Amino acid sequence: MNKVLQRLRSSESGLSLLEVLVAMMIFAIVSLGVLQTLTTVLAITRDNRARVVATNLAAQEVDLARDAGDVFTLFDETYTKTLNGDVFTVSRSTAWVPSSNTAASCGSGGGTLQYKRINVEVSWPNMREGTEPVRFDTLLAPDDRINDPALGTILVSVLGGSGEGSSGVSVNASPASPAEGAQSLSTSPAATDAQGCSFILKVAPGNYNVSVSRSGYITDDGQSSSPSQLTQVVAGTASSVSFNYDDAARFDLSYVSDPVPSDVEIPKNMDTTFLSSYGVYADTASTTSLTRNVDLFPWRSGYVGIAGEYIPKPEDPASTADYCASPNPALWPEEDVAGVTYRSPDPAAVAANPGDSVDMVVPMGLVDVSGIAGSKIRVKSTAPVVGSGDPGCTESITLNFNTLDASTQYIALPYGTWEVERRIAGIWLPLGLGSVLAPIVGGTETVAGVVTVDPRVAS
Repeated sequence: MNKVLQRLRSSESGLSLLEVLVAMMIFAIVSLGVLQTLTTVLAITRDNRARVVATNLAAQEVDLARDAGDVFTLFDETYTKTLNGDVFTVSRSTAWVPSSNTAASCGSGGGTLQYKRINVEVSWPNMREGTEPVRFDTLLAPDDRINDPALGTILVSVLGGSGEGSSGVSVNASPASPAEGAQSLSTSPAATDAQGCSFILKVAPGNYNVSVSRSGYITDDGQSSSPSQLTQVVAGTASSVSFNYDDAARFDLSYVSDPVPSDVEIPKNMDTTFLSSYGVYADTASTTSLTRNVDLFPWRSGYVGIAGEYIPKPEDPASTADYCASPNPALWPEEDVAGVTYRSPDPAAVAANPGDSVDMVVPMGLVDVSGIAGSKIRVKSTAPVVGSGDPGCTESITLNFNTLDASTQYIALPYGTWEVERRIAGIWLPLGLGSVLAPIVGGTETVAGVVTVDPRVAS
């Protein structure tokens, strides 16, 4: 730069284009450095200012928690607050700490309840990389004594299909049989709070039946009328009971297909199996209606409906327990025949929100039984035909039909291999070869009255 200035003083010819470009480049580099420094200083200043505000918000939240009249009314909570143009997120989490000094939710853990731990975290948008949210912790003890060395506590948790607590559920505990010292409660327990918790304090040691109830609610195993669990209360400790209990979701089922054919008869004692990511639930009907309604626990992941009694195969290959894998179309292997690939449809799970209803189609195979009007028939599960692809069913299952009338052309069956029988003169006899035509959905008939209902279709 000094040489450039000397050149200006010593010559009237001015600067060359190259010298101008070099000077501009040097100026740009210096300017970028200054700009970066200013930007960093402004970002740090802004972040520090936001941290001061966040610290004040966290301290305020801790003060409000300490001022609460009852620690049982302090729950997890998240809210936002706008200050100085920034939106701050304040999150409060709570957990009881028993004598074991490990955080315990209302449906788990043991020991006597000592105090409640409050964690407050405040974050804000555009936090600098590496910047941590502001966190404050405090411990709160109840105003009155909640423990007695000669008595115990029952911690009750009620969770909904979303995994969050179900509030407003009535809770009760009564002496079981044998009571082993249990006594009737002098006051009714409080309904579950916003986190789905209820605390039954100062309970006489013994065995108790703990139940929950709320109109329209259902458990994950289908109980809708005051489900209960047995728990033992020990002096000086807490016992925990947990329920999955939520407002029932209604599934409007259509069997076979949608729309439902009018010339089809289905078994009058057929189970419908519902698969979810949480397991298997079976519901038994005593009707031949092609449509029906079923109330289920509203798991967020939903259900896949399967016609028939599906019993998964044991994981242990050496197990001799019965199973029935045939009704589940997902277990039928993909097969290539004469250049055509046959595979089972992959139905998507159907979900419904608590208290809502949703349509669900439960597919079945159709078997042509025209020409035997006025007959009473039944089907029995039997060993798969060799090479049929049927994953098998060792459980003995019999499905009964009403007497077929002249309008019946098909019977609907769960997927699998079935022996079809007809009642003649009070005796059940297999139908003769050719009396049952091949099902519409796949199938074979290699012996008298035996038919394989195959879910696979050409793709």
